[in-house]
Amino acid sequence: MKRAGYQVTIGGWTVDSAADPRTELTAVETSAALGSAGDLCDLRLHAPPAAGGSPLGQAAGAALGLLTGEPSIPTAAVRGHRITPGDTMTVVLTAGDRSATVMTAEVQAVESGPERVRVTGATATQILAGTRVNQVYENQTAGQIVADLARQAGVTTGTVDQGGRIPYFVAHESRSVLRCLRELARRDGLDLYCDVQNRLTMTKFAKTGPDHVLRYGVDLLALQLTGRRPVADAVRVVGESAASSRGTGAWHRLARDNPPTGGGSGSGGRTLAAQDGAVRSKAAADAYATAWLGELNDQASAGRLRVLGHPGIVLGDAVEIAGAPRPELNGLFKVTAVRHVLNKRDGFVTRVAFTGQGGASAAAGLLGGAADAIGGLLGS
Repeated sequence: MKRAGYQVTIGGWTVDSAADPRTELTAVETSAALGSAGDLCDLRLHAPPAAGGSPLGQAAGAALGLLTGEPSIPTAAVRGHRITPGDTMTVVLTAGDRSATVMTAEVQAVESGPERVRVTGATATQILAGTRVNQVYENQTAGQIVADLARQAGVTTGTVDQGGRIPYFVAHESRSVLRCLRELARRDGLDLYCDVQNRLTMTKFAKTGPDHVLRYGVDLLALQLTGRRPVADAVRVVGESAASSRGTGAWHRLARDNPPTGGGSGSGGRTLAAQDGAVRSKAAADAYATAWLGELNDQASAGRLRVLGHPGIVLGDAVEIAGAPRPELNGLFKVTAVRHVLNKRDGFVTRVAFTGQGGASAAAGLLGGAADAIGGLLGS
């Protein structure tokens, strides 16, 4: 059994399981998902107050705040260190010889009890979900728009792919900044999330090799994969009107019929359609439709797995599942959600959600071969 450990930093205070036996982290849970506003960091500490603490002094401080007119922000003291909403919290988890930062967040709430303190935090996606702006962008790349919206929301950016150039884009207060960013990411088939340093990231998953290999019967505690028919067989996107013949800089009215700017990807009667005024060329419409259909096909194969604590698995990683008895369970998949749990009951466990075709094509080939063989036997 691998020995689990932790190091938690809140504000300027750090508690390390290897160095502070008095302050015990009884439970930690972090969860994050692509494009989600619900990323969470939940810490529970057994931290009795220091002997001789003065409740009178705390009451006096609160009274002083009332007299001066300053707002009273709920805080909690742990080993003489004050924890306040808005503080930066960083969680590093260890399993055996593996140690990695699993989340950086901002303290949202502090809950105090006689001998325990609970601290919950959220990533920058929550800030983006609560921010609304009015801004018009002309002839800028998706990456430039993302960088500016993040700046206005006060969010730090990490890796941001530039994506395609967009002739016209409106960020309006009727929708959150996060929703605008999701739309921009979808146009180019990019994943949107906050990395473990709480930096906004928008990048394409294009990995052909694994970041982690998880072996059935060795690493995996549980594995499940669901394959379903994609929501649509084809996607069609149309713009304002015929711009390809007059240039992307031209302004156009809505067309009565499907304009030449329309583009698509895939074929079949089950078609999803979208109209977007920022699409002003057939090439842009084709790219948008291809990215959207790729997302739908990727989500058609989705699964979950559980392993003993693995702090190195992060959003956007490629995991290879090997050695599973069914061929469709093996292959390369994209990590879409990660949840780390460390407590006394479960120990250190990592749960991962993933998408991608994985070994589905190989499984289909085997099934097709079996069907041909059965057909041959029945026909003979």
